[in-house]
Amino acid sequence: MFPRGCSMNRSTKTSGRRDGAPVSLTREVIEKFGDRYKIEYPTAEKVLWLSRVMQAISVSPLAGDFALVGGSALVFLYRDLYRFSTDLDLDFIGNPQLGRRGNAEVTARITSDRAKLKQLAHDLGMRFVTPSRATDRFVQYRLEYRSEYTRTDAVELDLSYRYCHSVLGAVHRQWPLSIEGFLPRFKVQTLTQEELYASKLTAMVEGKERLDFPDKIGLMFKRKIRHLFDVYLLADDVLRGDSPVNLKRLHNLVVLFGLTRIRNFEFFRGNAIGSYVEEDIRRELKSVLPRGMPIPKVKDMKWQVRKFFDKHLYNWSEREHRFVEDFRAGNFRPEDIFGTGPVARGLHGMQYYREILEKVQTI
Repeated sequence: MFPRGCSMNRSTKTSGRRDGAPVSLTREVIEKFGDRYKIEYPTAEKVLWLSRVMQAISVSPLAGDFALVGGSALVFLYRDLYRFSTDLDLDFIGNPQLGRRGNAEVTARITSDRAKLKQLAHDLGMRFVTPSRATDRFVQYRLEYRSEYTRTDAVELDLSYRYCHSVLGAVHRQWPLSIEGFLPRFKVQTLTQEELYASKLTAMVEGKERLDFPDKIGLMFKRKIRHLFDVYLLADDVLRGDSPVNLKRLHNLVVLFGLTRIRNFEFFRGNAIGSYVEEDIRRELKSVLPRGMPIPKVKDMKWQVRKFFDKHLYNWSEREHRFVEDFRAGNFRPEDIFGTGPVARGLHGMQYYREILEKVQTI
């Protein structure tokens, strides 16, 4: 059952909000939005509900502790909506020592956040669903809404409590969409482009043994054709000399993330690139792209990304090789990557790296 206030009316859905403004979304609004951005109407509807959920989180007590990551962060906050993401990935960054007192500390935090999100969903007139699969560091929720097209649909919300920190610090960016009476203007806490892309690039390495999420869950284990498309556009910008991304900073982050998240990362060269096929485009990419947007062949995207990997990511320096050797020996020395400055100093002593070093030593 949907909470009270979520109307079954096919033309308008309303629900009370604590700030007094109505939550409403009509078929007319959805289709006007879909026509404007040249996307299918069910996708347009989901994008608007996703945006509404993100807005509610951004003005809630959870806002300061989570950062939007993944494709949604890139395409909504940095890349001018070249495609539309239909789920939300949030990293908890509010306490880099979370878990030092044991898993009970993590569980208590997740339980507290779940209660807040459940109330948030109720206030939006959505049904809050907790899928059965969960671990102590990663949880998934579905916020279901009455759809104008498929009866019931949902915004998928994935929360990670694994890393608990940001390397370069959080930033706030303006959400690009607003709808009068449904979606006010708001800002979102996220990470720098370099940190977002570094996680996405690391996700493209098909490591057989993860150090961070051994149960094979989370952003890095979702279908990856959108990863390829996103990185292809980045690579194309870089190879044309038209990218605002700091490549040295991106390179450093990929080295750090790869070595501390994937066993034997130093021996990989983007091994997952070869796994993409043309069918993935039809099945998973076309529905979230504006109609008429040109899509390169998969083989062309793979070749462009491969050139980008070889030129900018896998040309390691002597200091980075030293970081690998130190890490294998149980010594975490981020200054070998970032130099002796605030970034390296900030990484020392964080709980995540303590736990990973213990795993490395055990392996």
